[in-house]
Amino acid sequence: MASVVAAVARLTGLTGLEPPQRLARLARNLCLLATAVLHFVQGMLGPLLVSLGASRSGSRQRHARALCLSLVLVACPCALLTHLWLREPLSTWLLAVSAFGVELVVKVAISVLIYLLFLVDARSETMWEPLDDYVYYLRATGSVLEFLFGVFLLFNGAWIFAFESRGTIRAFMMCFHAYFNIWQQAKAGWKACVRRRAALYKLHSLPEATSQQLRELDDVCTICFQELQTARVTRCRHFFHSTCLRKWLYVRDMCPLCHSTLYHQ
Repeated sequence: MASVVAAVARLTGLTGLEPPQRLARLARNLCLLATAVLHFVQGMLGPLLVSLGASRSGSRQRHARALCLSLVLVACPCALLTHLWLREPLSTWLLAVSAFGVELVVKVAISVLIYLLFLVDARSETMWEPLDDYVYYLRATGSVLEFLFGVFLLFNGAWIFAFESRGTIRAFMMCFHAYFNIWQQAKAGWKACVRRRAALYKLHSLPEATSQQLRELDDVCTICFQELQTARVTRCRHFFHSTCLRKWLYVRDMCPLCHSTLYHQ
């Protein structure tokens, strides 16, 4: 932590300022570091909320603690940004802190919405097939917004570098941010989108089971072991839920039971 504070102090030119200016700059640096810590906490909270929502045996205390932490992660940046926008003049630093804070609120909101979807599904007596689509759309929305925040911060940093404060460390951090937080994220998101579209195309090439076929079969999906109310029929005459089969097609094009090819070009 001390090394991070030292790096931020070097980056912002803290050591070369007069005491009053140094104190103000230190307060700004601490705001950025506090927001970064909250982002780190949210990164651990998101998977926890998903596991709690999907679990049927989680205690109410664990749910309450996770939701209270979510509330804290929303309240802290909102209070900070309200205070800063009322007292601070518009600046590139204020825009950067605002972007970090709003991004945190968006991430927490999406994590809570996904938690609620899994909670409803876990309490449902039958399989909720649209769940996978809803979760995908929420996560895709979060990823797109996170990407846009990253692009905004890159341009904000470029403005600071060009007109306010230059330095080797700042240039390195901008390149690091552009590659890992923008380029790599965009590439991973595009690959996931292409993979999903390919799986949907393959899935739609398979016929849907009729109600008579499902009555005669009177079986469960061998992937999720839930009752087959709707299903897709493979070339090898096996029946699976559309959602389950689509998830399987993300990985491979072979039948989960007999390993024959499900789809031919």
